[in-house]
Amino acid sequence: MSRNDGRLFIKSNAIYVAVVFASVALFVSLLAVQIFSSVSTTRYFIGVALILLAFLMNILEGKFGYYISFALNFVQFMIYTYEYIMMKHESAPILLVMTFVTMVINMLLQYYIIKLAKKIQGITGAKRDERGKAIRKELEEEMFTRTSLIVNHESMDNNQDLREALGKNILTSIDPLTTLPGRDRITERADRLIREDIANMQESEYPESASRPFTIIYIALDHYDTLTRTIGHKSMDLFIQNMAHRLREAADPTDMVARTDNADFVVLFKRLISPEAETKYAEKLAREASRSFTAGIDSMKPSIHYGFSHYPADSRHGSELIAIAEARMNKASSDTEPAGYNEEVQNLPGAELFKDKSRNDIVKIFERAISDGSIYMAYQPCFTADRVLTGFEAFMRFDKNGTAISPQVFLAAAENSGYMRRIGGYSMECSLNALASINKIDPKLTMTINISNHQLREPSFIESFSNAVSSADCNVENIILDLQEESLITSLPDIRMTVEELATTGVKMALDNFGRGYSSFNTIPLLPVSILKLDGNFTSKLATDATVRILTRSAVYLMHDIDITVTATGVGQKEQFEILAGSGCDRFQGNYMGSPISVKELAPFIVKCANLSAL
Repeated sequence: MSRNDGRLFIKSNAIYVAVVFASVALFVSLLAVQIFSSVSTTRYFIGVALILLAFLMNILEGKFGYYISFALNFVQFMIYTYEYIMMKHESAPILLVMTFVTMVINMLLQYYIIKLAKKIQGITGAKRDERGKAIRKELEEEMFTRTSLIVNHESMDNNQDLREALGKNILTSIDPLTTLPGRDRITERADRLIREDIANMQESEYPESASRPFTIIYIALDHYDTLTRTIGHKSMDLFIQNMAHRLREAADPTDMVARTDNADFVVLFKRLISPEAETKYAEKLAREASRSFTAGIDSMKPSIHYGFSHYPADSRHGSELIAIAEARMNKASSDTEPAGYNEEVQNLPGAELFKDKSRNDIVKIFERAISDGSIYMAYQPCFTADRVLTGFEAFMRFDKNGTAISPQVFLAAAENSGYMRRIGGYSMECSLNALASINKIDPKLTMTINISNHQLREPSFIESFSNAVSSADCNVENIILDLQEESLITSLPDIRMTVEELATTGVKMALDNFGRGYSSFNTIPLLPVSILKLDGNFTSKLATDATVRILTRSAVYLMHDIDITVTATGVGQKEQFEILAGSGCDRFQGNYMGSPISVKELAPFIVKCANLSAL
């Protein structure tokens, strides 16, 4: 049953409506009896009853009841005025005065009722805030010490008082997957310990001896993204929940365990132990976390590393302490772990360049390649069915001593070594500068830039993208960001805010790799994309597979129905082009249309295409 807690007396909406109708009906009935009665005594008694009923409506039914009672009293006042002037009824003057006094008293009474209601609501709100503070403190100090004490979200949803007491802040600071504290919560905990320690030292005669140090351990699973692609997000979520449970059970009951991101966890403890005992404790936690990936004789053999930070030796800020511990964990990982490959790329051209290399070694390879030009951008033209140039797509290339390194190989190495952000930034910078140059020749040409899932998950991606656009001084409406379909389908909850914010900047977005196996017609209309790109492996089967041809025509028809442009990639033969053009594709890329060219070849190529179009 719906309620309105803003009313002072009747909370239920159904009961309130029934009371309003009953009181109005009773008032009208009494007034009718009074009008048709000729006995003055009876009229006075009914007049008193009407006064009491008006007071009850004002008090019980709140502001709306006051308006109704005032309107009824006004009608009553007008009737008595008519009786006094026209009918000369002897009781009319007294009833007229009684009604006027009732209206004045009701007005004053309503004023005080409103003030009283606000005061009561203020007291109730203050009590709720105090209750919320008490619960939050209890949760912080006690709830996080054992898994059994973690908030049960289902029971919380069914308990309105608990939801109000906890408020929204604590819900957002608890990790919904593991119900452990999140990054905000453990950062707040560290900052509170630091504030309490500083206050304690200020009050002490011997500040140094009064200090209460604490330690942060950052524990994380290596190659999270690679492993997630192998086993899937749903399976990885189960492993993360298992890790959270094992870490919580392995940790000391007085320690706080939190999940910060992906398969990254933070343990905060205040116990004073030796460095050797500290290392043994971290190794125990890492060993216990790795057991999440073992069942009987089967094991996935994950690599889990850790790093430390100490208050006050390293920092006096909670977030900085966590960042320092994470950096030390990353350094330990890069010093000891080779990058490794998935089976699908380890036999591709150039794989030997990165094989068995540490992360630091791979980073050095990439830095040298960028500085000496071994890594560069190539731009593949995009045409309409009438061979009119519409723009280019930027591709990264890596040539090492005359040997072309497969993009799958060097991108996998960049991802595993944590270099994807630098690679992505370099690609974006070069592509936007190229776009600015070609738009001086033709202001309508576009540039398609590939964006990785890693970049979309970075909190600062929107800012870095906006800065790059401003620095290159190019038209944002000519930029197309190429989003991998598997990223949007499998990781949309993680990158949704970034994708939606990008859509508001005016930049166009394309859904790449359609037909590679992740495709879902149901999800595409829900995504903020304006271009669908058919995968090259998909289009290569057009000439020999009737099923692919039927699916292509269906895809193009459905996309056009929701105003999405379709671009065919990997068009290498005339027969493919003719089938795709006949199916209604809007744009075409591939070696049949034009091979990728260097940045120096862009201007002459654009002029050549313009001359051909003019013929």
